[in-house]
Amino acid sequence: MKRSNIVLKHAAPLMFCTFLLLSGCALFVSHYDAGAYQNFTNLKAFHLKFLEDNTAKPGNTFDETKVKATCDTGDLKFREATEYAAGKHDDSRVRAIHYLDNVFESDCRMAMKDKKLFSVVYVNEKTDVVKLNYDLAIRGESSRVGSVVK
Repeated sequence: MKRSNIVLKHAAPLMFCTFLLLSGCALFVSHYDAGAYQNFTNLKAFHLKFLEDNTAKPGNTFDETKVKATCDTGDLKFREATEYAAGKHDDSRVRAIHYLDNVFESDCRMAMKDKKLFSVVYVNEKTDVVKLNYDLAIRGESSRVGSVVK
């Protein structure tokens, strides 16, 4: 058999194996999901709005009914995001949402327990931490395979 025939005979299987090896890396990582990205960005905006609305500043008064309603709405939003992530069978997304949810619940508990608005100093410090936490979750989602957001 000529050398060129041997090369041609084995070229297709060799190319197929090369393709499998190169594409196989992406098989073991979770892929970007626009819904999860949207959940993280929506939850971030909601949490920041909660802090902003409950900051002690001129014209703001503590309204227990309003705070409770906002906390209940937040609870529902976090449950929806958790169910979405759980449906994707991705524990890293679920853990990120649980962490963010715990921070939001802590803020709600503090507002309901103290029955007063958050101080401006507290909200300024808390906002930086909350933004960082959500930005890390958003960056984690954006870094997944197939992300169009960079």
